[in-house]
Amino acid sequence: MTWRRGSGHATSRGDGRRNWLEWVHVRRRAPGTDVPALLREIAALKNEVRALTRLARTDPLTGLANRRGWDEQLERELARARRSGAAVSVALLDFDNFKAFNDAHGHQAGDRLLIAAAAAWQGQLRAVDVLCRWGGDEFAVLLPDCSEREIQEIIARISQSTPSLQSCAAGVAAWDGNETAHDLLRRADTQLLEQKRAETYRRLDPEPRHDPRPS
Repeated sequence: MTWRRGSGHATSRGDGRRNWLEWVHVRRRAPGTDVPALLREIAALKNEVRALTRLARTDPLTGLANRRGWDEQLERELARARRSGAAVSVALLDFDNFKAFNDAHGHQAGDRLLIAAAAAWQGQLRAVDVLCRWGGDEFAVLLPDCSEREIQEIIARISQSTPSLQSCAAGVAAWDGNETAHDLLRRADTQLLEQKRAETYRRLDPEPRHDPRPS
């Protein structure tokens, strides 16, 4: 339903579209109306709406899909997989020491790192893959029709291409054919947290050196 300006009651979307078409028809019949100019105006408005729609789904810093754009693409890919039986996997990526990098170099340097990482990681993906800025220093990757071996190779390439001598952790989950997008991402997030805990443990408790055996 939509509200008709100047009235106290709602109209249906069909009524709104009919009113708009009637307005166009009246404009076309009015003496002196420039029909080509009117059509150009309508086309310009449509282009503006499309541009605003893209902006609403794009992260302004990196130019990648944002959380809204990611959610829509993931749901479409899962719907396609339900019909075709194709494989779908997701990966969540998180810098290991982004806060320390920000504290040492400043937030502008942190932003430049995010931009550089987005470009570097995008270059390691296939054309069908989708890289998104999940939030903060966390990113998500949608990997359709991807085998386990291919996933590991992609994650390895991403890790090796991380710029500014930084490193990242990754959590990966393959869709089980039934779970929701939320549950799929939760499994990937759980694996990501486990990897980050393991990395923290390795830094705090490195493997002890064994003294040589006495002769």
